Amino acid sequence: MTSAQLPDEISDLSVRQGSAKTFGRFLEEKWTAVCRGLGTDQWETEAVLEELRDVIHPWAARPVGTRCDPPSFVSADGFPAELSVSWKDGRPEVRILFESLGADGTPLGCQEAGRKLTRRLAKSPGVDITRYLGIEDLFVTSAPDHYRATIWHSLAWRPGKRPHYKVYLNPQVHGLDGAYEVMAEAMHRLGLADAWEPVARRAEELAGRGHELELMALDLDAGNASRVKVYYRHHPMPMAELDTVGTLAHRHEPDRAARARAVIYGRDSGIVSNEPMTCLAFREGAPGPEEANVYLRLPDNTRSDAEAAVRIARLMELEGIDPRPHAEVLRQLTVDQPQGVGGLQELCSYRTISPDTPADIGVYLRFNTYAGLPG
Repeated sequence: MTSAQLPDEISDLSVRQGSAKTFGRFLEEKWTAVCRGLGTDQWETEAVLEELRDVIHPWAARPVGTRCDPPSFVSADGFPAELSVSWKDGRPEVRILFESLGADGTPLGCQEAGRKLTRRLAKSPGVDITRYLGIEDLFVTSAPDHYRATIWHSLAWRPGKRPHYKVYLNPQVHGLDGAYEVMAEAMHRLGLADAWEPVARRAEELAGRGHELELMALDLDAGNASRVKVYYRHHPMPMAELDTVGTLAHRHEPDRAARARAVIYGRDSGIVSNEPMTCLAFREGAPGPEEANVYLRLPDNTRSDAEAAVRIARLMELEGIDPRPHAEVLRQLTVDQPQGVGGLQELCSYRTISPDTPADIGVYLRFNTYAGLPG
């Protein structure tokens, strides 16, 4: 497996004269609107915004323009970022997932920008990249594919806490057929080989049933509690089949997950063809995956953002979570938008932790910045 060389510096991206809004300004406005909708403390919000500005430098200075070069796999239209809000124990957490853009407009440039950012993050309080450095060579290549994941990051912030970071890696970096080989070696190096084994031994079965191993995420938090998360994409399949990956996690509750699917999809059977996802979470010392987060896709499933919001609110109410902050976030994000513009709510995530507590529910926001799919 080839390891690309990390350049000492990646040059700044200059802003063209007379250009439109920059990526940085666009994302700051969306982040601020989400926080305003949640009613977060203004001073705290600004402090985290300063941190966000730092981690998306230098590509934040680039004009958004009419397309992203190269188009990012983060969003269907190629935009390199999404925001989300997750309610854990009923309390909100604001997050941004993004792909760092390189200076040369190539996937290799994005990969190298991601590697450089990971090293910069090592200087942040509470961040430890030791485990990442131990597996990085497995996930880099001298020729990354266009419109596939390179090295992504997320910043997550719960008011009253420090932001924390994850890095996202692509097990398919050397081809789909080699994804399980890459994951086996990564989990071995991370001390999670035993936890991964119950999943790995079903690799051929899962692939044959339409469950594609697609992404891996690693918490960059110091300490033994940090997680490894492994994401599966589900190709068209019967609705009940969606739970096959989730049932591998010992805290997953199939009956509650089935209820969530029925609420979000508006039905409890039939074929699901909009490629939802499931994420399995692993921690050192556990005999297998601990938790499963299912990501239920809303476009092509609801007629409008208003209908999507009603379904999400219903699910939140069933779990004892106040849906009003979610509604206010949507209001803040769409206050200046033309009536009827849709597609803002991309995914609703659902994860059970215990039978006695509300599920974690998340809403993933994508902004339809560009018209159509990347060319």
